Amino acid sequence: MNNKTLKMAMAALAVSAATGANAMLTDDEALKAAREVLGRMTLEEKTMMLGGSGTMTLAAIPRVGIMKEWTMSDNSSTVRPAMNRWNWGYVEPKSENTKLPSLSALAQTWDVKWAKKHGEVLGAEMRDRGVDELLGPGVNICRTPLNGRNWEYLGEDPVLAAEMCVPLIKGIQSYDVAATVKHFCLNNQEMARTTVDTHCDDRTLNEIYLPAFRAAVKDADVLCLMTSYNKIDGNWASENKYLQKGLLRDRWGFKGLIVTDWGGQHSTDYAANNGGGVEMHWGQGIKYNYYAISNRFPLAEAVRANKVPAATVDEMALRTLYVMAKTGFLTGAPRRKGERNTKKHQEIAREEAADSIVLLKNEAGVLPIEDDVHSILVIGKNADVKQCGKGCSGEGNVPYEVTLFEAITNRCLDVAVKLMPFCAKVELKKTDTSAAAIAGGHAHQKTSSAYCSEEELKAAADAADVVIVFTGTELGYQENMESESRDRESMNLPKELEAAMHTILGWNHKRLVVVSRSGTPVGYTWVDKAKTLVQTSYLGMEEGNAIVDVLTGKVNPSGKLCQTWPKSYADTAVAQCGTYNATNVVYNERFYVGYRWHDHKQIEPLFPFGFGKSYTTFEYGAVSVTNRKVSVTVTNTGKVKGKEVVQFYAAYPNAKVERCVKELKGFDKVSLKPGETKTVKFNVSPRDLAYWDKFLHRFRTDAGDYEILVGSSSADIRGKATIHIDRDQLFDD
Repeated sequence: MNNKTLKMAMAALAVSAATGANAMLTDDEALKAAREVLGRMTLEEKTMMLGGSGTMTLAAIPRVGIMKEWTMSDNSSTVRPAMNRWNWGYVEPKSENTKLPSLSALAQTWDVKWAKKHGEVLGAEMRDRGVDELLGPGVNICRTPLNGRNWEYLGEDPVLAAEMCVPLIKGIQSYDVAATVKHFCLNNQEMARTTVDTHCDDRTLNEIYLPAFRAAVKDADVLCLMTSYNKIDGNWASENKYLQKGLLRDRWGFKGLIVTDWGGQHSTDYAANNGGGVEMHWGQGIKYNYYAISNRFPLAEAVRANKVPAATVDEMALRTLYVMAKTGFLTGAPRRKGERNTKKHQEIAREEAADSIVLLKNEAGVLPIEDDVHSILVIGKNADVKQCGKGCSGEGNVPYEVTLFEAITNRCLDVAVKLMPFCAKVELKKTDTSAAAIAGGHAHQKTSSAYCSEEELKAAADAADVVIVFTGTELGYQENMESESRDRESMNLPKELEAAMHTILGWNHKRLVVVSRSGTPVGYTWVDKAKTLVQTSYLGMEEGNAIVDVLTGKVNPSGKLCQTWPKSYADTAVAQCGTYNATNVVYNERFYVGYRWHDHKQIEPLFPFGFGKSYTTFEYGAVSVTNRKVSVTVTNTGKVKGKEVVQFYAAYPNAKVERCVKELKGFDKVSLKPGETKTVKFNVSPRDLAYWDKFLHRFRTDAGDYEILVGSSSADIRGKATIHIDRDQLFDD
């Protein structure tokens, strides 16, 4: 890019930045700027673009105009506090950022508007912190409920994950920063993640595990992609030529930067020659970090030894420079101004969290909690245990975090509220009605500690108008917790917790509410005894307020499950096919993942994919089709305003090849006042109905009749219609 062109571009960008618009260069402008800098670099300087200068940075090279380090952060729900250069400790004092709900919670909203806002909050807070690249979002499919990292992903269905990740990525990058879609690919377990070799047939790979990545690249123009730790058919994901060159670069046209996970690189010349990119730096002196960049510049040595073409290193470095130019980092172009910890961001965190909460059971109208309540008993220590600082890469440092107990006590100033654990240590609390306490929102102060027996717990429950039991999982490394780098040993909750739930539910309290938190399905051996069950994922800093908003009816629950909840782990495809271990994992269940498996084997789940109740009711009209445009009316037939997620599935009654019973193809979330009717539409394209032809290595749609099923969940189909495809069609991608 010549000086005149660059000045004109920067002038335009200055206007964009001043007005709050996205200031990214066009692809051509970014490539020109990147090539100009590349042309002035030495071979060693080019290799400096391909390895970290610290755990979360790429090097500055002032000689060629890169005046500061490129900075990264690792999270999809917040901007993680800054790390020390050579270890995983945090820089003090820790920076504070808004903590949004987890991605599993975001997926449970089934609302692309929340995905966009989620991304915009992250992008704005990155810019305010001076962070250039977010190492997220994660879009791996939830193949097994044991995966300790399901809470960081967007559910079990490729269409849901794809539809949610596109606005999320666009929202992030609207602030002139880079998003990084991960972990590419077949990263569906944490157990032995750095050594496992995964084997998946080509059809399943393309139909289930690639669509969200494809959408991120082709529809969201994501700037960066992170490879996974695992091998794929014997080749490490970070140096897999088919995936990185044949698929990402050639088939999808990915222009951006490929980065490894930490410790995910295993060679120098082989990785470079097979599509490798930037190696994330684990720490000073770590041996395997020698491969890409060190004081001895092994990649430069490989070039001089004719093991790696110089043009290959040029191409690798150009990708890094392109992303830097695209965001304005390289050129010095004015970038969109950010902000963090604003009231607006906190409101988004709370509202998104509330919209993600799933009402699974509500017999006898226990919920919402009415104003006639004078005493509330909260059971379960997790009701007052903060989660935002847990979860490894999901950790965040926040200005505040509202637990469920705090939210209840702050909301119900005239109600006696008590917190008790599951027959363990208990902190009793009483009402402080002083003006200062009420004004500060802390009307309930800790007064004593004690141990309670089952008898004491029951007596407290009998005396309370409402009992709220808070169960489920936590983030961490103890038994059956959820976390990066380990999987859960089973779907079950700890035995003591399960036993306590059976005991408490056996009391048959008239107004007992069970709230369960987890980012993945857990076993509920007691579910038949519960009249009311509310499911939440990890909801961030506004978790308590969001839950209370739903429990009290301030917000009508509208979340839908993004994963099928089996009755037991034995009912899952992975358990029945025996394809989950520490060495070689074969995806023998093929494309029968989640609800697809339950449909295929006719196994009734505990709760189906896409399920969630409301405080109101919705009636669906007849489904109609005009020129492959499917429409259906939805009416709120209840007494309160509510939101319904209308789901569109495809079925294949005359399929020429093996197909699933049904597959999600689209959805829309609509808000309806009592008595209001709206029409929801879905345009069905031939590509939506395609399958991967393993012989032609292309997507294919056969001529014939297809059914479009419209429903409130995968198991609650309210109507259907037939559409006709008049000819066979092939698609390049």
